[in-house]
Parts: sequence; C-alpha cells; structure tokens
Amino acid sequence: MTVDALSVAKLAIYIILVQPTFYLIWKHGRTGILGWLYVNLFCVLRIVTDAMTLHPNTSTATLILASIGMAPLLFACAGILHEARLARDPSINAKMEWFLQLQFHTIVIGAVVLVIVGVVKIEGKNITESTLHTSQSLVKAGAGVIVLAFVVLAVWSLLSMRVRRSTDIPSYRGGSILLHAILATLPFNGIRLVYSVAALILRTTHPTSGFITSTAASVCLSVVPEMLVVIILILGGLRTRHLRETVKTMAKYSAQPMQTGMQPMPSQYPVQRPQQGQYSS
Repeated sequence: MTVDALSVAKLAIYIILVQPTFYLIWKHGRTGILGWLYVNLFCVLRIVTDAMTLHPNTSTATLILASIGMAPLLFACAGILHEARLARDPSINAKMEWFLQLQFHTIVIGAVVLVIVGVVKIEGKNITESTLHTSQSLVKAGAGVIVLAFVVLAVWSLLSMRVRRSTDIPSYRGGSILLHAILATLPFNGIRLVYSVAALILRTTHPTSGFITSTAASVCLSVVPEMLVVIILILGGLRTRHLRETVKTMAKYSAQPMQTGMQPMPSQYPVQRPQQGQYSS
C-alpha cells in the first residue's frame, strides 16, 4: 500500500468515525462535552491531515497538524475520565475536578506550542546552526511533556478505579463503563503517542530516516492504534448514551424535597416506638 493509498483509506475511515461523535456530543451533554468534543476534533483533524497529504508541497502544514494531533486524544480521554468520575461518585468535588482538567489542558497545550514553534523554526528559511539546535530542543522538550502528560493520565485513570463510594448509585454502572473504556485505550494510546513523538523528533533531526518513511511502522504503531482508541471510546459512549438522563433524574429526586417542601422518603426500617407504659418505672 502506498502512502497515498493509505491516506485515502484513513480519510474514508475517519469520515465514517466522525459521524457518531456528533451524536455522542448531543447525548452526553454538558457533563461529557470535554471528552466527546475532542474525539470529534481528533477525527476532523485526521480528515484534514489526510486530505492535505494527498497534495504536494504541504509538508510544513502537515507536520504542524500532526504535532497538534497528539493532543486531542489525550484531552478526549481526560474529559471522558472526568465524566466517568462524576458519574461513579456524585459527591466528588466538581470544582476540583474542573480545576484539574484545566491544569492538564494548560500543560499539554503549552507542550504543543513548544513543538509547533520548534517545527516552524526548523522548516523556516535561512536557519542557522544555533537556531536549529534550539528549535530541535524545543521540539524534544514539548514532546517529552506530552509523554509525561500521558503518564499522568494513565495513573489518574488507574487511581480512579479504586474510588468506590456506592455501587447502588444509578449512574455508577455507566461511569464504570466509561472508565473501563479509558483503561482499555491506554496501551494503544501509549503506542501511537510514542511513535508520534519518535517520528516527529526524527523528522526534525534526521528527515531521511527509514523509520519515518516506513508504511508498515506507520500502520502498526500509529494508524491502527489510534483508530482502535477512537472506536473503543465511541463504543463506550454509545453504551452510556443515556447517562445524562440518569444523572439528571438523580439530581431531580435528590433536590425535590428541598425545592417543593415535600417530606423525605421514609426509611425502609421504621422506627419502633415504645408501647404505653413499656419503660415506666
């Protein structure tokens, strides 16, 4: 399979995969917007990148888009993890969860900016030896931070498995499905991220390396793993498409006594009152 044929195949597959992501953004709503929007953006980025690969003289733009493409799947997994954690434990501090998401996004965006700046300088004209060395260092530093962010995401996901407040919560099962989907994607996400980082660094340091021109390496270490990540996330999202309604129902009934003045539901274990004269002296 030639590179052009591979790009055509990827283009067709991601055009198909992007369709259910619009449905998932709508079904999961505000709580899941962080994750499913980025799944959608990743598919769109892959469509644009593969379309540009079909045309010549777009190496710099394609390289920049490839650099940006390392981030959306990390953001998607982090956002879906956020939704899973809130579903499994509604009592969790939501503000702290949003703060952690903001910190994670800020770090990864900063790393991507370092990579893009380095790539632009390397691909620029009249570059000097010292500028080349500095630009390559920027690319390596940014790529290293992205890998570190993935490690943080993996540890964050594994630690989330240990949080079990109550399996009786209606949304617990849906949150667990999403969490298991994230855990299932970690090996494939790690493989494609390591390959992307290695290929990016080689393109800026050794552009003629056989590793980055190998179609087999690209398919096995990048194309297939990232497609599996997207497919696993979409399947997990489709299985939990009613999670938003479940969370809304929980919030409605938990707030109903306070809002309407209704009495709380009686305990399933009624209080036994002493009979007349039972404890009289």
